[in-house]
Amino acid sequence: MWIKRILPTAFIFLLALGTNVNLAQQRGPSTPEERKRAVEIATLLENDPLNQDAKALSRELLLFLIQAPDINVHLCTNVLGDYKKLKGDYSPTITSQLTFSQAKFVIEHPEQSSDVYQEYLAGVEGMLRAYQKIKLAKPKVTMEPLEELLAKQQAGQLADFVKTAMTGCKGK
Repeated sequence: MWIKRILPTAFIFLLALGTNVNLAQQRGPSTPEERKRAVEIATLLENDPLNQDAKALSRELLLFLIQAPDINVHLCTNVLGDYKKLKGDYSPTITSQLTFSQAKFVIEHPEQSSDVYQEYLAGVEGMLRAYQKIKLAKPKVTMEPLEELLAKQQAGQLADFVKTAMTGCKGK
């Protein structure tokens, strides 16, 4: 069980550490087709995180993000609320989706790719969409930190929370 939780987090951690350097040296910048595919996968996983192909699509997108030298996202678990309380079978899905939704933002808004705040906000919003879809399909699933984020979103406080939470992260 712990391996399911740790592997996606470890992959994202490696991504954040810049392991893409060696792989990126083996290839050039991403192509328009690759970026389009990445956005399609990120969107599909936001809207259907329990899709039968979700694991394969997640691997495909993660590999692309590691290899593409021109697509960079930041890692900051602070924007997830109390990350230590983010437990359960779907926590790897949620953690991965944060990164995937950030990448989607960076690809769709290259002119804002240096705006880390907007990147984190887009990531959190995409991750919350995925969480809500999981909850619709699996009503017993509840993750306290995400419930708190949903409450902040409904109260119009999510943007302020993200801005405050990211101040303790690298690359802010």
